[in-house]
Amino acid sequence: MFTWRLCTADDCKIWTQLNKAFMDEEIQDDGLWNNTNQQSDEKFYDTFSRALESKELIALLLFEEDGNPVGFANLMTIFSVWAHGKALILDDLYLCPEVRGKGYGKQALAYIEQFAAECGYKRLQFQSEETNPNAMEFYISQGYSPADMKFYVKYFL
Repeated sequence: MFTWRLCTADDCKIWTQLNKAFMDEEIQDDGLWNNTNQQSDEKFYDTFSRALESKELIALLLFEEDGNPVGFANLMTIFSVWAHGKALILDDLYLCPEVRGKGYGKQALAYIEQFAAECGYKRLQFQSEETNPNAMEFYISQGYSPADMKFYVKYFL
């Protein structure tokens, strides 16, 4: 059975493992993501703890198959003047390779949409790198419309 739940403090290590696995699979652009995948576990643990303390800004979801963690979603909140209220940004969605092809991606997205609706969000948005055509095809198949935009990043230490 595939289920979801909000992360708790006890999920720190598994969240870190899943995020690192996602980054190892996804990061292909040298330096674009500030080499975040090379940070220590302690840095990830600190990030996780600070995220849990910032419930108004971020929600961390854990996906499980029969009680075993198999993926996660990191969700950020913004206030959108275009949506006239809160908008939810799907920052990261990851399912372990061994559970892909079981329909869990569709279920995970449905859970995220349900979460957004129940929490009063007006819009759900996200970006997908062009280096991930499977993700782009999946999101379109789920009724999302792509918008050609550029994503700009600048890091401050």
